[in-house]
Amino acid sequence: MKTDIPSNKRAHILTIMVAVIIASAVSIFLSYRYILSRTVRDVYSYLETIQKMEHRYIELIPLYEDYATTIIEKQLRTRLFQDHMRIALGSGNKPLERDEDIEPALESGRLVSLESGADAPYYFYNVRKLYRALDLDTARGLDRLAHRFQDSIMSRGDLPPVKIAISSALRPASYQSVLRDLNENAVPITTHSYSVSFDVFYDDYYVVLPYPENVNTLSAAIIEMMRTRIGFMLGDSLRSQFRSVLAETLVRLQEEGLLYAILEKRQKCYHVTIIPAGDVKAPHKEPVTIGR
Repeated sequence: MKTDIPSNKRAHILTIMVAVIIASAVSIFLSYRYILSRTVRDVYSYLETIQKMEHRYIELIPLYEDYATTIIEKQLRTRLFQDHMRIALGSGNKPLERDEDIEPALESGRLVSLESGADAPYYFYNVRKLYRALDLDTARGLDRLAHRFQDSIMSRGDLPPVKIAISSALRPASYQSVLRDLNENAVPITTHSYSVSFDVFYDDYYVVLPYPENVNTLSAAIIEMMRTRIGFMLGDSLRSQFRSVLAETLVRLQEEGLLYAILEKRQKCYHVTIIPAGDVKAPHKEPVTIGR
């Protein structure tokens, strides 16, 4: 037999249900407000940290226009094409003629694929994946250059590492021929075809900003979306400072007999050829050092 709930009890139950709903809504609103407020603070604090880093880069590293002298730039134009070609011819490598030759060269170990991604100390600037390869000595030399550049920056203070931009690596002869049609300054024969050279684009860099700590999930997601873009923006705004460190690093490595570097006149890059171990080293000179 069905028993009706008295009207006063129904009213009491309804009141409790409404109270629970209101309390839940208030709790959700307050939680949302707290999370939103915390997220705003997290993002603002992270941006403040980045701003302080930017000021430290500016304080500790001179602009290239203030750093570069005729002597420094001459040091990066003393080892010209014939010196680089001597290394290429002495490497024992035959120049690659076509794109189709790249895969067999990789499979045989004649070439190695260049590292890419978050752990690489450099990144590629307009280089097709097919051409991201060099011989083993040159790949190691590129890695050494990138790490020495980063070490030089980080040694100046509590600064995050910076990646250099590689604008050219392997170039088969067929690709070089296409470049000659597009660029009258491209030479008919290049050491890039021997896989012993690469180009560093000196007008672009990437600052590896730290991951945020002690932030909520929403803050972390928002900051991560911003982190990469801000890293490139900082690299762009501080490119003159970073070029000073890059030039210093190249001069030092050239004086140590580890590479030859050419400051290109019409292209915004340094053409770099790695000197294999055992080759005749360049005479050591006292390196020019950026003031700290």
